[in-house]
Amino acid sequence: MALESITFVTSSTEKHREAEQILGILLQRVDLDLAEPQGLDVVAVAREKSRAAQRMLECPVLVEDTSLELAALGGFPGPLVRWLLQAAGPEAIARILDPFPDRAARARCAAVVWDGRHEWLGIGDVPGTIASEARGVAGFGWDAVFAPEWGRGRTYAELPPEEKNARSHRALALAALRERLHAR
Repeated sequence: MALESITFVTSSTEKHREAEQILGILLQRVDLDLAEPQGLDVVAVAREKSRAAQRMLECPVLVEDTSLELAALGGFPGPLVRWLLQAAGPEAIARILDPFPDRAARARCAAVVWDGRHEWLGIGDVPGTIASEARGVAGFGWDAVFAPEWGRGRTYAELPPEEKNARSHRALALAALRERLHAR
């Protein structure tokens, strides 16, 4: 299945732009009002959303979901990070870890293509830390507080987009997904 024939279901223009840059193709984007599954397993959340989107659109869909897992909080907020961002912003993610000596975090992404009968899954996982304060102007969401292990102390928002998009959790998930689609 060609990625160009898949509809990317996302409300985020930033995710759409990033996915197109990472994959090097134009993707049709559709913003659907999908129920947001609640849970700490990013793969289960992405799978559930892909099924719902495909039923609504009746065509092959790409859905991705991200998770920011804080070690000091046992993996919380995970995929629920969206709600923390909406309620308090990225600075709250940095402040929430102030009482803890461990600022380790993991950025995860699950990208799922579902055509109604078959599933293709790509997972990206990047270890890192949460900065003590928001830094940088690039990116979106929690990019200003997540410093990937390979980033030499810089947050995603401090990295040039081409560097972030070559190694981020989303890049790894989409690359794995592309590989699985081409292996089909």
